[in-house]
Amino acid sequence: DTIFREIDGEPYRFRCIDSNYQDETGHCRQAALFLCDTVIPANHGSQYEFETPDQGDHGYVFYPGPIVNFGRSAEYKYSAIRSWLKESEPAITGAEPINIGVSRAYSGSTPEQTYSSFTGRSDEGSGLAGEYIGNQKLTDYLFILSVDEAFKYRHWLWRFEGAKEENPESQYGAFCKGYWLRSPAGTGDNYNTDFVYMVDLVNGNIRPVPIKPDAAGETGDAELQQTGTTGVRPAFVLPQN
Repeated sequence: DTIFREIDGEPYRFRCIDSNYQDETGHCRQAALFLCDTVIPANHGSQYEFETPDQGDHGYVFYPGPIVNFGRSAEYKYSAIRSWLKESEPAITGAEPINIGVSRAYSGSTPEQTYSSFTGRSDEGSGLAGEYIGNQKLTDYLFILSVDEAFKYRHWLWRFEGAKEENPESQYGAFCKGYWLRSPAGTGDNYNTDFVYMVDLVNGNIRPVPIKPDAAGETGDAELQQTGTTGVRPAFVLPQN
């Protein structure tokens, strides 16, 4: 039920969470959905380099990694997360292309500290409301879950590394307090809000967060100004023989 694949040159374990996967259109196929067993933190690939400029003081300069934040907009199609995952698709051997177009935006949040025990469908009794935003055509081999898929697979959202019980604390870190979902926050008429949904590991709910850190509270630290605390938990689909 587990398999290893490389992302950005590093091996990660993926676990099968559905042997009869359906895509966003509800199309059922003989295929299995594999979800990464860990969360890749937002500071992945970031580094400090010691530099001595021609003029001025020497010191360490921060170079942000590829997933320090969601990107320039709330549209997953144009996100930094998707661009980074696309680069690793050749290493996801055997995966099949999946329609991952987002058709709904959401508002609200599931109750804090409920983790997977919230009730109702994604648009009924859960604290979230979804609205249709159009039929987007988008096909990828490697992707992150949507809010709709998060509801369907909610018993896996806070489980990691083969645990039988929810163990989100196993993923905690300064730059890993949750992981992105690809659904935007907003309404059917306005979903370009610069907010996207995430699975909150600390507060135990699904909620919207800004696509970038809040620059209003500038700290003078280049890393903290650019790097959020939301990581990436990739998924892919393998055909069943």
